Amino acid sequence: MGRQLRVQRPPIRNILDLRDLCLNIWYNLSPVIYQGLLASMPRRVEAVLRVKASNNQDLNNVPSVIKTKAVEEQIMGK
Repeated sequence: MGRQLRVQRPPIRNILDLRDLCLNIWYNLSPVIYQGLLASMPRRVEAVLRVKASNNQDLNNVPSVIKTKAVEEQIMGK
């Protein structure tokens, strides 16, 4: 998406043009890109939670499968 924004011609003139272009790019992403984003989410969320819990050593001692389940529960609001 960033690459497509950088090569945009004519250049983006205002925030509304930027919004419209971002939406256009987003709605036209290929399914392969969606699948990659979806597949990377557990890893990304776990990384964020690990940083937030860096002072809490208990998270570092939990097996990865359990951490992934905890991540899923936090995402789903359980």
